[in-house]
Amino acid sequence: MSITTRENMLRVYQLQEPDFLPMAEDIQTIRTVGQGLIFSIKEPKWIGGMDEIDFFGQNWKFDPKTEAYNPDASNYIIKDVAEWQNYITIPDLDAVDWKARFDAENLQLDRENKLILVRDPIGTWERAFSMIHTEELLSGLLIEPEAMYDFLGTIADHKIKLHNIYIDYYKPDVLTFHEDYGAAGGLFMSPTTWRELVKPHLQRVIDNVRSKGVMYEHHCCGYMVPLVEEIAEMGASSWDFVHYCNDPVACKKAFGNKIAMVEGILDSWTMDSPNTTEEYIREHVRDMAAKMFPGNVVFSTAMIEHPERTQIVNDELLKSAQQYFKENRPV
Repeated sequence: MSITTRENMLRVYQLQEPDFLPMAEDIQTIRTVGQGLIFSIKEPKWIGGMDEIDFFGQNWKFDPKTEAYNPDASNYIIKDVAEWQNYITIPDLDAVDWKARFDAENLQLDRENKLILVRDPIGTWERAFSMIHTEELLSGLLIEPEAMYDFLGTIADHKIKLHNIYIDYYKPDVLTFHEDYGAAGGLFMSPTTWRELVKPHLQRVIDNVRSKGVMYEHHCCGYMVPLVEEIAEMGASSWDFVHYCNDPVACKKAFGNKIAMVEGILDSWTMDSPNTTEEYIREHVRDMAAKMFPGNVVFSTAMIEHPERTQIVNDELLKSAQQYFKENRPV
């Protein structure tokens, strides 16, 4: 083997051809736990109680089945978009003893063999829909654009300061920012609205991350096709999670040379269906590998709930996908 798995994955993010099959396991993720944005850090699962009030004052419900938090839909904290300042307090990050927190966690990071990635699971837009009812939020984009612009800008200021803390202490290769701009059926807003109200603040976030020598990864696990090329031009190195609803094959043809597509790619819904056979899963993996490789692409089984099917996917990747690279993946 001429290079390490970390160096191989770096090539994916830097839009260079990797020597061998890159896999999601080559990325070591530092996951933020809790919704207060003043976190503890654990790997690899979310943990928490049934209810957590974050540092903005919003209540969250913990779902043990998915091991994830969701905002309390019965009580969103912001009742009026036009007066959002009256409902929240921006957390004071200077009041936290960050060194003590990070020293206590004592994470064992494999910088030699793994790409180190920090996830911020709540971006500016996601923070908005964690505290504002969906109907109020979407109508607010049209009825109260100035208030929404100011709100997103204030959250972006907070995020930039938080990201600088992460970068200073963890020195990651990549920072992933979770901003779901769409569901499976389409975008939550028009591209024009996104450009006017969301993009300027996202640009500041991206510019700050890159100014620290860290690559920026944009997470959107819903539909994002109309915005992907633009986000790449803004400085994003990669897109995570490329859900099947985006037509990954078409995306690779359209802008595969401009942004890496990391995780997703496969039709996880079908592979989780009770009637899906092992033969179908293997055929689907072979077909997608033939269409997506070679290139700056990392397949993932993260959305497949059945462990035995995850094993089938990984087995077929190792059997059939290595032919598209100049070296076999190290055992």
